[in-house]
Amino acid sequence: MVIMPAGVSFNPGKAYQNSLVLFLYLPALVLSFTQGARVWRQLWPLPVFRVFLALLAWALVSLSWGHLPHPSNEVGRLLSVFAFVMGWHAYTAGDVARIRQLLLAAGLGIGACAIYYCIAFVITPVQDGRIVGEGTIGTANYAAALMGVVALWLSQLDLTDRRWSVARYAAMAVLLLFVGLTETRSVWLGLALAVVLMPLWQPGRAHRWLAGTVVVLAAVMLLWPASMLTERGTSLRPELAMQALHLIVQHPLIGLGQGAPISLIVNGAAYTHTHNLLTQVTVELGLPGLLLTVAMWLMIGWQGWLHRGTLSGRLVLAIWVYASVVLQFDMPQMLDSPRPAWLLIWLPMGLVLGLMAGDRSKPANSIQ
Repeated sequence: MVIMPAGVSFNPGKAYQNSLVLFLYLPALVLSFTQGARVWRQLWPLPVFRVFLALLAWALVSLSWGHLPHPSNEVGRLLSVFAFVMGWHAYTAGDVARIRQLLLAAGLGIGACAIYYCIAFVITPVQDGRIVGEGTIGTANYAAALMGVVALWLSQLDLTDRRWSVARYAAMAVLLLFVGLTETRSVWLGLALAVVLMPLWQPGRAHRWLAGTVVVLAAVMLLWPASMLTERGTSLRPELAMQALHLIVQHPLIGLGQGAPISLIVNGAAYTHTHNLLTQVTVELGLPGLLLTVAMWLMIGWQGWLHRGTLSGRLVLAIWVYASVVLQFDMPQMLDSPRPAWLLIWLPMGLVLGLMAGDRSKPANSIQ
């Protein structure tokens, strides 16, 4: 996602897709349905997993009225989401050590990519002055969202080895520098809110001081806003929301269908999505899709709160708060091939499934 050649449109490059088939889809499906379908048997009883399956099923049914020229492409995207969720559980199965190692390795790797992009940005500045990455993070907003969520999950890891801890904080510093250079205000807001609320699930004086510092800085910026906060105005988000509502009113119950092409004309320019997860889901999947999405998201957040004393619970809460802000302003492609939004939606989903499956495997009197 960070280094493979791809586009931010709905048609990633062939090398990117082929790498996903080889390293994600096939291994995930093989792991999910081997060993007596162990993964399926663990996940099927979980309510949030059934809501997830209902959402996928409704999206699949909606293809019947979407009139797409190539509906098989959308089927493939739905399968890719299913494969990721199943594959994550097949690999981690709630194993805290494995989750920690995987997220640390991924975080340090993406941090190294952030260093490269920062150096490239200094050498060859972008015309609009906002740093970007390559492939699926080829725009400032998408790049910021990905780097921000990686910085957040690194902040939640409980590392005992001092060397890895130093490496973690170094990576976080570079990732946050990258986020700052994107000038993506929604990501700044999402990170700020996650830090302010973090003392609720991360006890300790350091987190309280950090939260207080962010509150003070936010107050200062509101009283004396910098030009970078105001010069782009609202970035057409209210206008896009109004256009999206017009589409929703036309097809409120069943929507236009999964992946249906849309064109929102604002100030003479055409936009292919609503820049808001909830309106995009409603445009495509109607009221049932919206209700299933909201139900799934609330269940994920609640499970994170119930397990806030665990590493996975803290990861879920941090990402859930952050994503709840960021996805209101961009990256609404929830049921799509791998994009930065996957790390904001389906990573918490995978973590929650591991927590809930672990609860079911414990004796009843050991679950608090």
